[in-house]
Amino acid sequence: MASPQQGLIDHDDYDLAGVVLESWDAFLGLVDAADLSASTRLKGWTVRDIAVHLGTWDGESALTSVLASLRSGDADTALDPDAFNRGVVAAHGDADDAAVREALAASRADVAELLKSEEARERGGDPVSSVLGPMPLLTVVHAGCYELAVHALDIADAVDGTCPSVLLRHGVAALTDSTGCLAAREGIDATIGINAKEAPWTFTAHADGRWSTDRIDGDPHGPRVSGSAQDLLEASAGRADPVRLVTLRHLKIKHLGGLLALTPIIDQVPGLPGGRTLKSAAKSLGSLFNR
Repeated sequence: MASPQQGLIDHDDYDLAGVVLESWDAFLGLVDAADLSASTRLKGWTVRDIAVHLGTWDGESALTSVLASLRSGDADTALDPDAFNRGVVAAHGDADDAAVREALAASRADVAELLKSEEARERGGDPVSSVLGPMPLLTVVHAGCYELAVHALDIADAVDGTCPSVLLRHGVAALTDSTGCLAAREGIDATIGINAKEAPWTFTAHADGRWSTDRIDGDPHGPRVSGSAQDLLEASAGRADPVRLVTLRHLKIKHLGGLLALTPIIDQVPGLPGGRTLKSAAKSLGSLFNR
């Protein structure tokens, strides 16, 4: 299915399929409890809009675009999420509540079908097009846990103000694994920890394109950023200012120079969530720590 060391695709003790479906189930439960007309913290977006763009409509979704690139062999043309989202919301934003929830459940069902398919077993490590450029198929599917976690935080105030912990934990694992993939793709040799209190993870990327992702066992060491899962997700997605979180000591950085080795990712990946914020933060933190 995958060449050696493609992160959590190859991890013997990580149930990638189970994690992905658990995240989907938690997100579906959150949306089921929400007023779809409620506003979210995303300007101009309601809960309905977020749910609509994650749904499957007339057999089309973000996943079908990824699979089309796998089957065509074109993994180099980056997907444009903004155009896709605008089109889906414009076409289906006025759908009734039942249709929105049905479309969201259809996306979960399509992911489940893919994960148990022969195609996933045989081609899960093959490159596909994504919003972040070429990445292995199952890495992209797993990265969906990150998107679901961030959107769960976006709509949390429309429910009871909290985000299910399972989404936060799985979101950090997906963030760590995807970052390792991007670092390896950019030829970066580095070991970096994303040390969430609830989900401590680390990746080691190699210049030859391989990377491994593992839970932090015992006391962490080496370059890392530590904090709550929520703060780490918010900062990485540009929903919160990383510099402010560091100043308030909600996030703690060790060995900043090692972390700055990842700066080429920010420069080379136009679709990186929060990329502009992270680039600004890298400059600000570099100045702050070099005083």
